[in-house]
Amino acid sequence: MKKYFLGLSVAAFLAGCAGQQQEKGEFKIDGHFKNMPLGSVVLEELTLDNVKVVDSTNIKDASGSFTFKGMVPEQGLYRIRFTNGKFILLSLDAGDMKLEGDLDNLENIKVDGSEPTQELQQFLADISKQSVKLTEEMRQLDSLHQIKTPDSILQPKIQDFQRREKEFETSFFITADKTKYPANAVFAISQVRNGQEIIAHKQVLTNMEKRFPKNTLVKSMVDRISQLEKGMGSDSTGAANGGEEASIAVKVNESPANFTLPDPSGKQVSLSSFRGKFVLVDFWASWCGPCRGENPNVVKAYQTYKDKNFTVLGVSLDKSKDAWVAAIKQDGLNWTQVSDLKFWESAVVNMYGINAIPSNFLLDPQGKVIGVNLRGPELEAKLKQVLK
Repeated sequence: MKKYFLGLSVAAFLAGCAGQQQEKGEFKIDGHFKNMPLGSVVLEELTLDNVKVVDSTNIKDASGSFTFKGMVPEQGLYRIRFTNGKFILLSLDAGDMKLEGDLDNLENIKVDGSEPTQELQQFLADISKQSVKLTEEMRQLDSLHQIKTPDSILQPKIQDFQRREKEFETSFFITADKTKYPANAVFAISQVRNGQEIIAHKQVLTNMEKRFPKNTLVKSMVDRISQLEKGMGSDSTGAANGGEEASIAVKVNESPANFTLPDPSGKQVSLSSFRGKFVLVDFWASWCGPCRGENPNVVKAYQTYKDKNFTVLGVSLDKSKDAWVAAIKQDGLNWTQVSDLKFWESAVVNMYGINAIPSNFLLDPQGKVIGVNLRGPELEAKLKQVLK
């Protein structure tokens, strides 16, 4: 994929019965990978609120091997992070696990000793495959739109695409309901970007809570969705604004904090310099499949309204400048782009409460938020409304 970026705070980043959960105990992870860079390798626990370093080691030779040991209180979602920004997701519980592969091909990792992690890796591979396919279809549809294809031909293709897109999102709920592993269930739900859809599938959450009543990650997810549901119930504009599940720190009718970040040439750019225009502050990354899939919609909106006092400010959570710049060129993102290349450690992540991407905020000329997480038709409809 992109891998769909977790609605967990990787922020960045994330069955039959409760009796199948592993008890707390010792774990051991032996890893061996080709093309592994020298430097630190870190094991981190991922929760809905933070990233906790559990263990770390330093690779000083070309062996490509490392070992982590410790105690795990219950099954949870973890990642092994390398110095080049790449990472491997794990459903970790007590026991011994062996990982083998090539860091240049992380979609083909061999996992021994951990059925939860095997299932999680297969799920990631399936997401990646489907995400790439949908992204390509979206680009083809955008091309047809650009050449003014008759609606009699274009509309059936759009409807067919929307149906498959809906099936793709529904598959996350199916996975969450069927998996035997609580960490995988939470991860599956975290992939859903539409808060209204999560509320509509509330029974899946109820089932999770019954099946895994003691798991901390499940409890956190259930509590988070309950808060989301209350927020939507008290704000009738929540759906129209695209939902605010990924933007805790910034809300509609508020003025977000100013920030200054460098563009690809190193020039410092401040959000405040866009005052007087409608601006879409778009958080994305080159490695994020859903972000790349949404980019054609943003390009379309920009081309349509750029001469009507509207622009876009792209804020990338990339770590590699080359990958960032290449994605800008490939996707035709002809607006201002900034990034400090600090991945999820960027200061703007906490400043804006970003816990998943893509995320965006539409600001009016006075700098107030008038829309959150507007995508596709929602973005176009909102711009059409305010840019008369």
